[in-house]
Amino acid sequence: MEQEAIQQLNQELTTLVIAVTAILFLMVAFVITFFSIFQKRKTKLLIEKAEEKIRFDHELAQSQNEIQEQTFQNISWELHDNIGQLLSVARMQLNMLNSEAPEELKVRIKETGEVVGKSLAELRALSKALNTDFIKNIGLTRALDTELQRYNKLNFLTATFEVHGEEIHIDRKDEIIIFRILQEFFSNVIKHSKASELKVTLNYNNQELYIRAEDNGVGFDIENVEKGSGLLNMQSRASLINADITIDAKINRGVCLILRYPLTNSDDDREQTNHQ
Repeated sequence: MEQEAIQQLNQELTTLVIAVTAILFLMVAFVITFFSIFQKRKTKLLIEKAEEKIRFDHELAQSQNEIQEQTFQNISWELHDNIGQLLSVARMQLNMLNSEAPEELKVRIKETGEVVGKSLAELRALSKALNTDFIKNIGLTRALDTELQRYNKLNFLTATFEVHGEEIHIDRKDEIIIFRILQEFFSNVIKHSKASELKVTLNYNNQELYIRAEDNGVGFDIENVEKGSGLLNMQSRASLINADITIDAKINRGVCLILRYPLTNSDDDREQTNHQ
C-alpha cells in the first residue's frame, strides 16, 4: 500500500510539475506576445509621428517658399512699375534740362543722366531676377547666365558660367527653387567673401543635374560656423525638390557649393512625399 501511495504521489507531483511548467510557459508566451505587440504599436506610433513631422516640415518649407516667391514678385513689380518709372522720368527731365543748360553744366548733366540710365538698367535687371514669371519663361540656364552677367557689369567680381552635357527639361517650379538657392549663395559671396572670382558650372547627365558654384574669397571654418538663415534657407529649399546640397569651406580657400538634383524618378518621389 505504501508503495502504491508513493507511486500515486509521484504521479501527482509529476502532473503538478507539468501543469506548473505549462502555466509558466503560457505566462511567458503571453508576456512575450504582449511585449511584442506593445513594441510593434510603439514602433508604429513613432514611425507615424516621424512621418507626420516630415510632412509638417515639408508643408512648412513649401509655404515659406511660396510666401518668399510672392514677396519677390511684389518687390519686382514695385521696382519695375514705381521706382523704374521715377528713374525714367528723372532721366527724361535731365535730357530736357541739358538742352537748356549753360555749356559749363551740360557735361555734368550728361554724366548724371548716364548714371541714372545705368541705375535704371540695373534696376530692371534686378527686377527680372526677382520676377518668378520671368525666370520660368527663360529657364534656369539663361536665368543664371543673366544673373552672373549682371554681376560682371557691376564689377562686383569676375563671374564665369559653363554648361556641360545636353540640357534636360526639368519642372519649372524646381528650376525656380534651384535658382533661388544659387541666388542666395551669390548674395553671400558678394556680401561676405571678398572674392574676385565666382565660377558656376552646370553638368547634365542621365541621372542628375550636378551644379558646382565656387569663389576664391576668404572662406570660413565650416566646422565652427553657426548655421545662419541663409544656409538653412538653401537646405530647406533643396529638400523640397529631393536635391542634395553640400557646402565646403575653408579659411582663405573660398567656398564651394555642390547641388545634386535627381533627374530620374524625381517627380514620382516628390508626389509620394506630398501624399504621405
